[in-house]
Amino acid sequence: MTEQLMSLSKIFTEQIFRIPDYQRGYSWTIKEVQDFWNDLLRLQENKNHYVGVLTLEPVDSAKYKTWIDDTWLIDSKRFVPYFVVDGQQRLTTSILLIHSIIEIMEQRNINKLNYTSQEEISRRFIFDSKDENKSRTYIFGYENENPSYEYLINKIFKQKTQTSSHIEETIYTSNLRDAKDFFMNKLNLISNTKDLESIYTKITQHFLFNLYVISSDIDVFVTFETMNNRGKPLSHLELLKNRLIYLSTLFKTNDNDKKRLRRNINECWKDIYHLLGKNKDNKLLDDDFLNAHFKFYFCNELKKIMDKHSNYRYLRSANEIQQNYLLEEYFIPLNVINDKLKIEEIFNYIESMKSSITIWEYINNPLSSNFSDDVKEYINKINYIITYCSRYYRSGVTVFLLACLDMNESDKDILNLLKLLERYLFLMLFYPSEVLEGNHTFEIDFEQIVLKLNKSETNLTKIIDRIEKTSNQIITATDNKKLIMYYSRCGFYHTNWLRYFLCEYETSLMKQSKNKVSKLDRDLYFIQPYDSIEHIYPQNSHNQYWLRMFKNFSTKERSSLKCSLGNFVGISKPKNGKLGNKSFPDKKYNLENSLGYKYGSYAEIELTNYEDWSANEILSRGIKLVNFLITRWNIKIGSSKKSEKKDFLGLSFLK
Repeated sequence: MTEQLMSLSKIFTEQIFRIPDYQRGYSWTIKEVQDFWNDLLRLQENKNHYVGVLTLEPVDSAKYKTWIDDTWLIDSKRFVPYFVVDGQQRLTTSILLIHSIIEIMEQRNINKLNYTSQEEISRRFIFDSKDENKSRTYIFGYENENPSYEYLINKIFKQKTQTSSHIEETIYTSNLRDAKDFFMNKLNLISNTKDLESIYTKITQHFLFNLYVISSDIDVFVTFETMNNRGKPLSHLELLKNRLIYLSTLFKTNDNDKKRLRRNINECWKDIYHLLGKNKDNKLLDDDFLNAHFKFYFCNELKKIMDKHSNYRYLRSANEIQQNYLLEEYFIPLNVINDKLKIEEIFNYIESMKSSITIWEYINNPLSSNFSDDVKEYINKINYIITYCSRYYRSGVTVFLLACLDMNESDKDILNLLKLLERYLFLMLFYPSEVLEGNHTFEIDFEQIVLKLNKSETNLTKIIDRIEKTSNQIITATDNKKLIMYYSRCGFYHTNWLRYFLCEYETSLMKQSKNKVSKLDRDLYFIQPYDSIEHIYPQNSHNQYWLRMFKNFSTKERSSLKCSLGNFVGISKPKNGKLGNKSFPDKKYNLENSLGYKYGSYAEIELTNYEDWSANEILSRGIKLVNFLITRWNIKIGSSKKSEKKDFLGLSFLK
């Protein structure tokens, strides 16, 4: 292994660089790019900055001979081709900045920087050509199999290729675009050509890499994994891709099977990262998918795996154990060498991953799915409601959904399942354990159901029946007197179902309206700071209006009124803060930035039908919401007498 400290100008001398297929794409976010830019700005003139390690692997002739567009540069001009094993994030960021500088030079008709023409800069760092730019060989880029290959050329370098109309976007390509936009914005603020030249000089001559060239006797795949402790750590999903490609080289089979496996791995991961980053407003975490698929795919071995590590589970989470099982026990070279892991098993695993990522994206972004509108709506409802479940239980439900939606059942059957699941999850939140009679256990083990599905020991009909029966048992096992007393004593404000309930009430009002246009964005409402619950009769009620309206009630009674169900409406936290202690008439028609209820959600607009807001209005609206609760989830509140509803609302003191 050779080692040198070199600038980019020296590194990019008669050498070309490719990101190999086992590498992840560009993972730096704006935070890392901003740090890189700040390092550049802080660097004093004629001083050097150590950027980090750049580890390269020479590309053998059998490989680069397949690079049709590059061989002329290698054979005729004697350029040396290298794979970038480590340091690609810093190297890519440097190239993005240099290309941004070239674009600024074009826009401003700047001929030279540091006595170097725009054409010379492009030829050294971006591309060279053998036929006056009719064809181009890129000095730095990705291997063709990587989805970032086309994106870098077309969207970043702004050059058309034959496949430019089929460019796929992933989380990595989004990061490329964001970094390029960042540099263009920063450079556009630099009006002085000398300052621009200073940036160019620093990045090409004073940012120094510790350059390593790996010798042929070192295993590059092992090197890549051991270097994971530098820079931005690789996710387990990224490490897994590298491991599977490595294993594909070890099987004692014909070369075509090895090539087919490597191709399938690349295509699978391309699909995964395309779908994980498809929704730019809801980018999905790769290891969340890996964990869910693990429980789905290895459901037969899951208990055995967890039991094996039970002695030190307190040191590692269940997800860590599962991820380490993949990389330390299952997909390991020794299993291939000992013939314990067959090539067909990896083919099957990849096929399952490829199928599951589509369903996973549908679960997390149902609007992008091919399901009916009703199914999409209920997937969304379940996504919202499980945010209030424990992390473990939430994981079990999502794996269960992954398994059920992968069964290719009809939309009608799936909708029936989802409706019952949503009801069950709500009931589990609504009914406190202390009001359930007997020793019944009502918590369904969804991971166990996935296991039974895998063994063909159950089916959708049986699952639907199980969930429905369990939900009904929860209701019949409830001591209704205890239920009424519990909520009468504790109120509703601190319950973990209130926010979801208010959103469902809002949805019901929307569906009753003529235009049926959503006025409360639930995707925003379940994310801070949009997750606020407004006390119509405020908690800090020092306004003269409120003092007058509730002067005849004791402190305890006023507290009960404030925490009663009818006194709540869901609004954003900023709006809540501005309405605060205002009187009810001011809250209804507050003209300041159109903040009043009149300009809000359907539930807020409904409040404007009340002339004042006293104890009677809180009770009246509370009874209305209780009726909605009973109807929407088929819940029992005592014998459904008005007096019992009043008790349930904690307002038994009202006449």
